[in-house]
Amino acid sequence: MNNNDPYAFGTDELDPDQDQRDEFRLVGRASVALELESAEPDGQVPARIAHAESSDLSPGGLRVVTSEALTPGALLPASIRLQGAAEACALTVEVVWCRPTEGDRWQSGLKILETGDSDYLDWMDAVARAMEEG
Repeated sequence: MNNNDPYAFGTDELDPDQDQRDEFRLVGRASVALELESAEPDGQVPARIAHAESSDLSPGGLRVVTSEALTPGALLPASIRLQGAAEACALTVEVVWCRPTEGDRWQSGLKILETGDSDYLDWMDAVARAMEEG
């Protein structure tokens, strides 16, 4: 991947045994905010958000690194902004897997879910544009 191309196909660091996607992956960055706990209705306690960066992504999911473990099977509201994009997409993700990595960090695979109240189509369009440009 060169500095002019924030997205490229494939990556050498993937473990083929962990590859569960049927789609091409883009090596590229997206900023991710995962809502781990909802805000209190009275507004006194804010939502608990985990911030992460993706290491690769596809239309159907992404791999992220977080400072805390995510629970496999959890459905989480997420805000995901592709590198260079002006707007983030509000999506729902499912934590497919989570494993420890170096430096007290956790690597997780997230599946993007199609829901009626999300920016799912905007996400699909943004990833398609990144694939065309890459």
